[in-house]
Amino acid sequence: MTKYALFLTIPLIALSAGACGESTGKAGGSGGGSSGGDLPYTPQGCGYQVSAPDGTEASLGGDAVGSDPAPRHIHVSLVGPTDSTFAVNWYAGIDTTLSDLVYGADQKKVEAANGAADGVTLQKGHTVLYGSDSPLFKDQKTRVHEVHVCGLTTGTTYYYKVGGPGHWSKVESVATGPQPGGTKPFRFVVTGDSRNEPTVWAQVQQKVQAEAPDFQIFSGDAVNIGANQKEWDDLFAATTGSFKTEDYLATVALMPVNGNHDNLTVNYIAQFALPQVVSKGESAQGEEWYSFDYGNAHFVMLNDTSASTNTITAEGDWMKADLATVDRQKTPWIFAVHHKPTYSSASAHGSDTTLRAAWQPIFDKYKVDIVFNGHDHDYERSKPIRGFQSGGQNGQVASGSGANGAPQGENGTVYVVAAGAGAPLYSVDGDYFTQVHEKTRNYVVIDIDGRTLHYKAMRLDGSEIDSFDYPK
Repeated sequence: MTKYALFLTIPLIALSAGACGESTGKAGGSGGGSSGGDLPYTPQGCGYQVSAPDGTEASLGGDAVGSDPAPRHIHVSLVGPTDSTFAVNWYAGIDTTLSDLVYGADQKKVEAANGAADGVTLQKGHTVLYGSDSPLFKDQKTRVHEVHVCGLTTGTTYYYKVGGPGHWSKVESVATGPQPGGTKPFRFVVTGDSRNEPTVWAQVQQKVQAEAPDFQIFSGDAVNIGANQKEWDDLFAATTGSFKTEDYLATVALMPVNGNHDNLTVNYIAQFALPQVVSKGESAQGEEWYSFDYGNAHFVMLNDTSASTNTITAEGDWMKADLATVDRQKTPWIFAVHHKPTYSSASAHGSDTTLRAAWQPIFDKYKVDIVFNGHDHDYERSKPIRGFQSGGQNGQVASGSGANGAPQGENGTVYVVAAGAGAPLYSVDGDYFTQVHEKTRNYVVIDIDGRTLHYKAMRLDGSEIDSFDYPK
């Protein structure tokens, strides 16, 4: 079971390298204390504490209404128990500290409310003011507002708006997840590597919206240069025709992992509210890696972009402890997400054999069902893999697979590269471990219905690349 706790660590921010290169910096260090006089704090009704990146000006929301108080770039994420909480981030002008959210189950009451009212609850949050540690973007300043809402009813749609009296956003809706360990069906999508093309990202999000998922997993590299706030602004503000990405992300949670271009910059850390459970060797106040449960599935969200092999080892230790607590009778599904592919036949990067050697034995031991990656901008799905071939680190393709290379009887882990949401596409040729591969824009849709998984990978034109069913 995922736990929620508090710690504060210190990210050391550096600038990402060029479009096709590796990042040059890392988030490092660890320490305690608050980056603002009012933080860390426990949001009203929540069972966990919240802190903010060190080196930022963070405090509980005040009442200052600056020259540009209009909320924008609203986006939702999951921090506490997914059946009873949600968190919201948004931007406003840097001199606006008003950070209110009102919510309720009646849309009309929320629309009419100017604060707490009959059937409407007021929840206050905090703000984080930050700049870039990169000298190229030293003049950038951004204020992000964040509110956590807890104690909600399972499987219920809530309506909310953010800002404050006289400066509310339009009303948005968000739904809490199903009962943990239950069998109610749910759907999630996987996207990755939006990076250079906000318009393509918007096109992907428009297609994702039509799939009506309960939440979205993102496999890293949201932008090209993580320290450049303008690229983050463009990501959230991306449009295609009349479709606005920010309208969609205000309604369905986006759960990311760090990519080498995101680079664990303060921009990445401050703009997403994620579970803060600090383990040994972890930075970013516990948001460098994390896990969460949704329905009868468990997700481990990993950071594989680090200059330190010690971090990869520490993360593996955390992952073993985390996965050892999962009751597979109640939670039969386990998914892992990290940026650099464990198995890839793409021309640009290919398989990261260091990660494979460190983490595949853990995936094998705990019978992780699917590992989702990005980094290579294409689509590729492996055959089920369990263990290594004799005398090396090449994965052993499992025998006895189902139709179209589907796992059967937990015989192996499937490795998926789903990274076609904007970055330049790479050629992919296939290898001995490959089931399906294609150089194309893509996203993946997963339906969980009790102990049956339905999988499909889609192109942007609405056609299907790949699919399989996996019953347990």
